[in-house]
Amino acid sequence: MKDIFIKFKEFCKTHKKRIITVLSISLITIVIVAGAAAGIIYSKANANIKYSEEQVKEIALIKVPEGEVLKVEKELNFKDAVFEYKVDIKDKENMLEIVKVDSQTGVILRVNNGDYEKENRGNNKENSSYSKH
Repeated sequence: MKDIFIKFKEFCKTHKKRIITVLSISLITIVIVAGAAAGIIYSKANANIKYSEEQVKEIALIKVPEGEVLKVEKELNFKDAVFEYKVDIKDKENMLEIVKVDSQTGVILRVNNGDYEKENRGNNKENSSYSKH
């Protein structure tokens, strides 16, 4: 066992430049491929946006009537290659409600108000009675 370690150590010393070159090229390749994949997913998700930020605010307010929209953020869902809007709403009791809306379908995906979290990941559109104009 000690012989193997010594031989490996000698191999690394004699081939140090080659090892560093191969590892560097491998790392650069991984970064390029990952960046290209992320770019493709981003482009696909961006092309599929069918609801504007204003429309998403209206949809989110269906779940939190009498609420005040504080902030809207667009988040990329890499798994489904779609953007989801995260809408922060202050409700009438001054509590923060977070509503996630699919940018492609307008479906409310999740409502989180601190006490509970309700999630809808199916094709069920009953959570949104908003009709796109």
